[in-house]
Amino acid sequence: MRKFSFKGKNAILFTLNSELKTLNAILKTKKMAHKREVGFIGFGSFGKFIMPYLSPYFNVSVYDKRDVAAECKALKVYCGTLKEVASKEIVILAVPVQFLETVIQEIVPFVQPNALIADVSSVKVKPMQLMEKYFPNTVQIVGTHPLFGPQSGKNGIENLNLVLCPVRTSRTEIIRKFFSNILKLNVLERSPEIHDQQMAYVQALTHFVGRAVNNMDIPDVEQKTPAYQYLLDIKRNLGQDSMDLFLTIENENPYAKDVRQKFMTELERLDKILL
Repeated sequence: MRKFSFKGKNAILFTLNSELKTLNAILKTKKMAHKREVGFIGFGSFGKFIMPYLSPYFNVSVYDKRDVAAECKALKVYCGTLKEVASKEIVILAVPVQFLETVIQEIVPFVQPNALIADVSSVKVKPMQLMEKYFPNTVQIVGTHPLFGPQSGKNGIENLNLVLCPVRTSRTEIIRKFFSNILKLNVLERSPEIHDQQMAYVQALTHFVGRAVNNMDIPDVEQKTPAYQYLLDIKRNLGQDSMDLFLTIENENPYAKDVRQKFMTELERLDKILL
């Protein structure tokens, strides 16, 4: 029994407050102890954007070929070596697809035999093929594609779409529940092929048009229609995306070129009508 130099109501309140603080500290310690270890490879704009949504539930370690120590410190996550980060029980690959094979080859020696490896690429066929090719059968593989980013998710990510491609895993239901019940995302389960076929229209065509109107620098004028506002919205949402992302969406999706060609053919046909 703890003894205090004063008695009565104040002593009881002091004791209660002390015990509550002690219990709170214990609970925090236990909560931290049960956090899973996540390695996050690639710390670009999306990585920095999504980190506040992941760090409350995981102990996150980040690696990037750039010096991101200051950025990690600001977001209160650990900045580690490639070996440290790749050896976590869950590893998330957030690098452009055109560099993904090199990164996978570099981390294979460090990956735990029963690790879960996920990616956040905008295409799914190629990343899943590469992961199945290089990682042993004991490693679980999941593809994810958050259909949002820093711009479209600036007001929060609740109810936004995320595509889930459970290629080689026994944890599909647990992963789905985390995204849907904890992060409150709308989870769409797809095969890599179906994902890329649909994204050839949803993303590749949209980014193709968005990049064009951004390069044209179409003006925001007062006498505009709702349809023109849609173009301005596309320019605002997509115009600031990185060229790496644009190249990934257009060049790494096996179905994108065909959609672009159909679009260009139709533009040329319409232009000839007007001549």
